[in-house]
Amino acid sequence: MATAANIADSAAKTAKFSLGEGAVRAGATVLGTEAQIVGNVAATGDIVIAGTVEGEVTSQGRVTIAAGGAVKGRIAATEIVIEGRLLGDSVATKSLTMMTTAQVRGDVSTPVIVVEPGASFVGRCVMPEGAQRTA
Repeated sequence: MATAANIADSAAKTAKFSLGEGAVRAGATVLGTEAQIVGNVAATGDIVIAGTVEGEVTSQGRVTIAAGGAVKGRIAATEIVIEGRLLGDSVATKSLTMMTTAQVRGDVSTPVIVVEPGASFVGRCVMPEGAQRTA
């Protein structure tokens, strides 16, 4: 049985992660630092991963892997922001951003990609035909 003290302690542990670009938007599904999921995760809104997921992650919104968070599997979303680790391929229909702390091993497909200095990326990037490109 959950007590108020247990719930408060769990909330405090979950809140111990920081987000830069991928700030939590209202209505986001947040998988806290102690969450360890083996299986697929899907949501119509934003997903923030501060724990670990081994499986496919899909969203019609933004998927953010927080610093300290990790995904081993495929990600498909409108926007993807990576501050933690991703081992797997990703498809972002709008944009994909690798922050300074990102460690990515896998192929990405997106019309817009941002790789900040310090980010680690081993893989291929495919920009779909007809995607708007700017210099």
